[in-house]
Amino acid sequence: MTLDAAMQVNRGSFTLDASVSVAPGETLALLGPNGSGKSTLLAVIAGLLAPERGTVSVDGRVLTEVPQLGGAPSGGGRPGGGRMTVVPAHRRRIGLLGQDPLLFPHLSALENVAFGLRSHGMKAAEARDRASEWLAAVGMSEFAARKPAELSGGQQQRVAIARVLATEPDVLLFDEPMAALDVQNASLVRTLLRECLASRISATHTGIDGRPPTVPATIVVTHDVVDAMVLADRVAIMEAGRIIDSGAVARVLGEPVNQFAATLVGLNVLHGIVESNQLVRLADGRGLAVGGGVSAVGAEVSIAFPPSAVTLRREASAPSHPNEWHATVDLLEPGLRGIRVTLLGDTVVAEASPADLLARDIASGDRVVASVDPAQLTVYPRR
Repeated sequence: MTLDAAMQVNRGSFTLDASVSVAPGETLALLGPNGSGKSTLLAVIAGLLAPERGTVSVDGRVLTEVPQLGGAPSGGGRPGGGRMTVVPAHRRRIGLLGQDPLLFPHLSALENVAFGLRSHGMKAAEARDRASEWLAAVGMSEFAARKPAELSGGQQQRVAIARVLATEPDVLLFDEPMAALDVQNASLVRTLLRECLASRISATHTGIDGRPPTVPATIVVTHDVVDAMVLADRVAIMEAGRIIDSGAVARVLGEPVNQFAATLVGLNVLHGIVESNQLVRLADGRGLAVGGGVSAVGAEVSIAFPPSAVTLRREASAPSHPNEWHATVDLLEPGLRGIRVTLLGDTVVAEASPADLLARDIASGDRVVASVDPAQLTVYPRR
């Protein structure tokens, strides 16, 4: 099922103005920091929130249509003309799962999964059989009789995944489903979710409500780039209520459009003008040697590279080539693969192992020489 949504939502000084389109079987990762509007966008799609204006449709079936500002919901007239359509959340055939699995505490794992099926009119015996299939699919068969209080956080989230998938929704919405889990459980649930989305697990039986099983459009909201890399076919980046970039995962994550996007995905990004085939002159006047094959001389380009590509050392000699510069270590903090090193007054961030930093006797406040390997630089036209 194809999802199309465009909306404007005003909340005080914050405005969400965004649109998304997701094809059947496609997973879009919506990446952005807290407060950027990701969850609000999902709430509008799910029917939990009416926008000031906008539309939501699935395969042409209109779920939300608010043609202009003002007015009251439920399909009545609106000031200045126009009519408002907001299909109730429970009639949208949209599955939503957030950080909290929201399992019924008095029901077993099997009964929790069967509940969604029963609410769609499925007979009790068939619902239990179908629920058993989905618990097996998420590796929870042996815990079918346990209540939520007897399950770990990761196990509860697996049951919640089974429950949302069992109803075979037209659209799947996941709002930070791994955020409340520890690192190990988050990895396990992420892998499980990837397998479910990739295979679109479906039995050979007729779908619920007597219709064929559907291939849903899926949106995964996250602030973790790992989720996007593992789960998504496409990525969209949100900043302050707007989508600032979207496209293939490798392109969006590998070629950030600005410093905000680069920081979000964990890359350094610098901007400059091509001075020769192998040299880019940065805005601060420094020259950066690149691998060659860049844009024409005079073109504006962006240069992205991971923090791990930056080497720090204590030698006090003057920089010997364009890719070395003096800096002062500002902050040391845990990174994705080691210690993240912020340099004072510099947009470049380095990352090194604890052993490397100890061997070089580098600590906060130290003067260092930073360098970056030209082979690890990605150069692309500035957008």
